[in-house]
Amino acid sequence: MPITRTDPRTAARLTRPAWTRAVITAAFALFTVFSTGETMTLARLALAAFFVLGAAALWEYVKADPVPAALRAAVSIGAVVWIVSGIAAVFAHSAAALAVIAGIGFLAVGAAELIGALKVRGSFVPARDHLILGPVGMLTGAGLFAGAGLDPHGILGISGMGVVIMAVLLLISAAGLSHEAKAEA
Repeated sequence: MPITRTDPRTAARLTRPAWTRAVITAAFALFTVFSTGETMTLARLALAAFFVLGAAALWEYVKADPVPAALRAAVSIGAVVWIVSGIAAVFAHSAAALAVIAGIGFLAVGAAELIGALKVRGSFVPARDHLILGPVGMLTGAGLFAGAGLDPHGILGISGMGVVIMAVLLLISAAGLSHEAKAEA
């Protein structure tokens, strides 16, 4: 099976947004791993910050010229859901409400990434990353729905589990795009 490479110009254009999303995701992942004193306020603010910053990074990525319209449209809808979820998370009155809000956010972005990637996977090599990120996000959302009775620590734990996987994939993806972009120089 031949190795499929990303066009160097496409990689160069996507490198910065990919690193931005990877760093935001990794920072939230590290927070969920090492944070021990989760309160409802801390959980609400952490999830809100992740969703809003993550949506901004997603938008920066999909608005790049090389991204096909089908992926751009799908992921843009997911980014809007993340912004709404981030705002709603700030006002969540209970842990169950926060779990449902976060679950909707992860499920929507996961579905958006998967649907968009399935539409363009043959013509846009970076879509392969979204083919994995999508199901991970959807499973994280499903886990949050299942864990709606948990406390803030549990909500951040389930969120963090999925986000750790996402962070690793995004860091590898960003490094790969950086490598491919060097071929243009």
